[in-house]
Amino acid sequence: MKRKTAEKRRPGSLRETRTIFFNGLFLKNPVLIGALGLYPVVAAGYNLRMAVQLSLLMLFISLPTGVIFCLVGEFLPGWLRPGAVLAVSAACYLPAAWLVNQLFPGSLNTMGIFAGLMICNSMVLSRCNDYAPAHLLRAVLADILGCVLGYSLVLCAVACLREYLQRGSVWNGSTGLYIPADRGTALPFFGFIVLGFLAALVQGINLRREKKSGREAPRT
Repeated sequence: MKRKTAEKRRPGSLRETRTIFFNGLFLKNPVLIGALGLYPVVAAGYNLRMAVQLSLLMLFISLPTGVIFCLVGEFLPGWLRPGAVLAVSAACYLPAAWLVNQLFPGSLNTMGIFAGLMICNSMVLSRCNDYAPAHLLRAVLADILGCVLGYSLVLCAVACLREYLQRGSVWNGSTGLYIPADRGTALPFFGFIVLGFLAALVQGINLRREKKSGREAPRT
């Protein structure tokens, strides 16, 4: 335990912290690369307003939960930690839901069951159960903020596309001429299709970066 704690508290560089943040944001996006938290994206991400509400709820739940498990997670046995993450996440949900409802009155009714499901979102469980206990607080904060922002960007981008195809507008604003799409764009299946193309795009960028870095590496 002492060895683990010493390794955890070893300081890292600002560049490493920045890399952790941008990995969660884009290069190792939790949705597109890790396939985490897919259900809210494909099932509830069909309009921008709900996507923003779910994104804020995710932030307000995962940030305090991650900090707590960064501080105490390593002292919990592995078999107990997942249940503890869910319990703490559920406790954090209460003030998080209240805050989101203050920012967007009536949002809890609008989000319905999807709000409560954010408690057991696989991204929260993965980052708080596996990553947070073994890393410095600075790294944990960068990881959580990067992953939440990356998750939110995907959720909001998919929601914008689906809302535009259905209504020709985004967040009740007019976007000009459009071709009305079938209501099937609101179904989860369409969300999976959009995510598939986005995931392929990010994977392609990562492959090109790997090839480029391989070419630039000096020969021994």
